[in-house]
Amino acid sequence: MALSLRKSSALNLELEGSTGSFRVGSIAGTNNTLEVKYFLTDLSLDYESGASAQVLSHLAPVRELFETEKLEFDEIMQRDIDDARVSAELVPYLLDKNSRDMVKLFPPIVVVILPTVPNANRPADKYPPVVTEDGTSADGQEERRTRSGAIGQEVFEFSQPILDGEVVKHDLNRLKLNTERTRLVIVDGQHRAMALLALYRNLQDKWTDERRAPYKDFYEEWTPNYIRQFQLSHISLPVMFCTFPELDEHYKGDFDLKKAARSIFLTLNKTARKVSESRNRLLDDNDLIALFLRKTLSAIKNRDVLSQNSIRIFNVELDQSGDRIKIESAIAVTGVNHIYYIIEHLLLNKPDDVSGISARAGKYYKRTDLEAYGASRRLDARNILGAALADTTYRDIFSRDAGDKLAEQYDTNYGAFLLEFYVRFAPIEAHCRASLSLEENLKSQENRKLRPILFEGQGMSRVFNDHRDNLREKLKSKEFGSEATKIEEIIKNLDITAGQIKSAIDRFKGQRAVNFVDSISDKNKLKDGTDIHPKIVGFISDLYDNVFSSVAFQTAAVATFFGEVERAQAEAKKVGAAKIDVTAEFDAYLTSLHALFVPKSVSQFRSLVEVFVGKVEGEITEWKLVRTPHTFREVVYPGEMQPDQWPKYRYMMLELWRPQNEHLQAVVAASRDVCRAQVFKALVGRRKDEFTRNEVKREEDLTPAERATFVTQAYEAIRTLLNNLGWKTTEIPSKKTFEGLSAEPAEISPAAVAEEDEVWESAEDAADEGISSAE
Repeated sequence: MALSLRKSSALNLELEGSTGSFRVGSIAGTNNTLEVKYFLTDLSLDYESGASAQVLSHLAPVRELFETEKLEFDEIMQRDIDDARVSAELVPYLLDKNSRDMVKLFPPIVVVILPTVPNANRPADKYPPVVTEDGTSADGQEERRTRSGAIGQEVFEFSQPILDGEVVKHDLNRLKLNTERTRLVIVDGQHRAMALLALYRNLQDKWTDERRAPYKDFYEEWTPNYIRQFQLSHISLPVMFCTFPELDEHYKGDFDLKKAARSIFLTLNKTARKVSESRNRLLDDNDLIALFLRKTLSAIKNRDVLSQNSIRIFNVELDQSGDRIKIESAIAVTGVNHIYYIIEHLLLNKPDDVSGISARAGKYYKRTDLEAYGASRRLDARNILGAALADTTYRDIFSRDAGDKLAEQYDTNYGAFLLEFYVRFAPIEAHCRASLSLEENLKSQENRKLRPILFEGQGMSRVFNDHRDNLREKLKSKEFGSEATKIEEIIKNLDITAGQIKSAIDRFKGQRAVNFVDSISDKNKLKDGTDIHPKIVGFISDLYDNVFSSVAFQTAAVATFFGEVERAQAEAKKVGAAKIDVTAEFDAYLTSLHALFVPKSVSQFRSLVEVFVGKVEGEITEWKLVRTPHTFREVVYPGEMQPDQWPKYRYMMLELWRPQNEHLQAVVAASRDVCRAQVFKALVGRRKDEFTRNEVKREEDLTPAERATFVTQAYEAIRTLLNNLGWKTTEIPSKKTFEGLSAEPAEISPAAVAEEDEVWESAEDAADEGISSAE
């Protein structure tokens, strides 16, 4: 008799619920949409339901499922979790003393079933082949099965009863999963899910996993004894498990599973609680600038740990709070919004967007025509894509193939240099080296609290502080009753952690200051004992907080170079000269910037201080600062340096830059003269306004001598600033020369596309109009 062998199924988790479908898309440049087949069920804390407990043991935020440092940027699908909000708002909603017998209602948690790459804990691009077939269940019920993967190697399987020839969607539907080959990735509702998971883990002591443990402190006040006071069987949350049956190994279109998951997230969050602008930009598949952004971030992320340079992805603030531009993380030195802004300007600027030191003009979020705004030319799109495809490719309409090719060209023409700036600009390298040293130190100590707060979720420091404040408020309101003693102990432990965080950040700032002054030959004059003097550390820290890490400074540093090189290339082409060696000139440009920002002596360090804050009298460690009229802010722009004001820093870059190529020298000199004229004219005007205001005098009543005084004061201030920026006294033009400079830039090419009545509009302004700045 023949022996009948049947392969055993690998599906080890079975759920009951109902099925349905919807579509997402389309991907930029196509009319295609993608079917999402979902399974709707619920999870509860009723442990008589084995399936719920099994799902809760496998369900987790992305931060716990994958090692984020090993994920590419196209694999990022979620923002940081605000654990303080979960603990302070969502857990109490579930555990409501006033309605403890009521079933709690949340919108569904949306989970995508992602297969993993064989022998690697990272998401795969496609499912194993998906087949649909009719059969009979073990109890004789006719059913339709949709299965991914061969029997014995399955990923998922839907089973739907067939009654009277119709497939039933609601009753007795089943979803079976292989938990070894899949990850249950929350793409919407991770805060709601975390509330349920926190209760489950506290009851079952399920925080021991290394990737979960750092977040335990946020939920310690919810003790098992406290939780068990409530009717746990009545706490039940709807969960929607999503799959994309079309996206198996036979699929030939532009989607993959990660892009499809991002599409669900963005679709669901368009009208939900606002997602930060930085997170939207990271996830947006319909914006070429976002694609180029991810290209640069991936390059930073993929830097080898043995690299001579120290920048790492934790030096980039990925999920900036709301739409804030200023960096909040002590460890970060740039952010998603910074890099996006820079790339957007590099590719979509017009010749008249920047005029001298005036604020940048233009509503860039409206600029979608690559040809009209120069991006097509800058990326050589017609040669790279062919004329026909280039003519139908826009910032928000492009095929995957076109996007990939343009991204490669962006990386060659711009991205590689942008990365080089972050890698080689000495103050940024000093910052990154200090942060890497701290991270390695915490790793060696196996510190499971400080390292995640400082390095893994850049919103965690803010969340940690919010959590401490929430617990204090709860203690004051006597919310926990007999558990108050436990809460007091938790707060004490949190205060100890807060002290350790502050100490770690202080050590980091001290090491950063050491790195910053490393090139100073007589650096011992900056020390108080064996350490850099605290006031000098404070000055350097302020320089990072308000200058080096700002969008305005970083944009000026990069965009100034490319703006002038682009003009100089055009001038060289007119006379048939050889193309400018961009790499060599970029090297020379960084060297020029380092003349100010890498002081070689205490005297040069004094000049740096004088440029930014004032004159140091006496020994520098005494730090007796005298306010002077010739700092950069006093001379150029005393107002707040918003991103669109970056041309003010452009003027500084032009004063520092010493190009090698003769055409570039001429272009830089011309731009510098325009800026000097505008700075001089504006400063004379401010001196006059200050005088008339203080003396209560009308402008028309000013004497020629008084007017001459304003000119002299302005010139002396500029002359001293230029001297501190590295110009020799004999190289600085005379006052008469300054008075004769033209404040008008050279005539703009008539080929430039007009954009009438445009001024820079911030993300906040765009939001007020109901328009996203990413549109």
